[in-house]
Amino acid sequence: MRMFQLDDRLRLCAEMVREGSLLADIGTDHAYLPIWLVAAGKCPGAVAVDVREGPLERARENVARYHMEEQIRLSLSSGLSALGPEDADDIVIAGMGGELIAEILGAAPWVRDSEKRLILQPMTTAPELRCWLRENGFGILQEKCAVSDGKAYTVLQVAYRPDMARAAAKDLLYPYAGALAGNTPEERAYLSRTARQLESRKKGLLHQGNSQEAAKLGQILALLYEKIGEKPERM
Repeated sequence: MRMFQLDDRLRLCAEMVREGSLLADIGTDHAYLPIWLVAAGKCPGAVAVDVREGPLERARENVARYHMEEQIRLSLSSGLSALGPEDADDIVIAGMGGELIAEILGAAPWVRDSEKRLILQPMTTAPELRCWLRENGFGILQEKCAVSDGKAYTVLQVAYRPDMARAAAKDLLYPYAGALAGNTPEERAYLSRTARQLESRKKGLLHQGNSQEAAKLGQILALLYEKIGEKPERM
């Protein structure tokens, strides 16, 4: 049977999964990612997790369609609650809000292991997720962007590295740009959108008379515009 193609967002997640690793795909939906990675020979096995019966049933049908019942286990459970360190080397949590991703990781202390890799793709609230990672000792090993359905998304490969987290403590741009270099069209599109959101927040602060916080955002925006080679908006 001919293998399907992943969209750019999931393909970037797949690229960050290590060769030969056991995979856990949290919020698997149709199980496209574990099926693709096992079929490609990148992962010898996987567990596909979803909290809802409907998506997990679709995942089960797809796993059967590609004859991968021996390699891919399905779990009807919330986040990482039914898994332990022996179940996965690399964990993908994609397509959720950043705060929910942080909540899932916070409920699973066993992911605080420098040998594990977390591949995280927040749909929203990425700054909140990056701050949570930093505050809890995780370092961003790499971060890249992909465009899917006309919108730029970021994907982070993360490990428990308290030294990296400490080094990022004074980085003003860290919550908003993470480890992005801003040197690809996808990254520039993502960072430009972030800048627009911060500009809107800055205008709101000025409207409220909070010039001190607006000035702090202005500093961050100046650094962000420098990274992507754009000029700041004129007030």
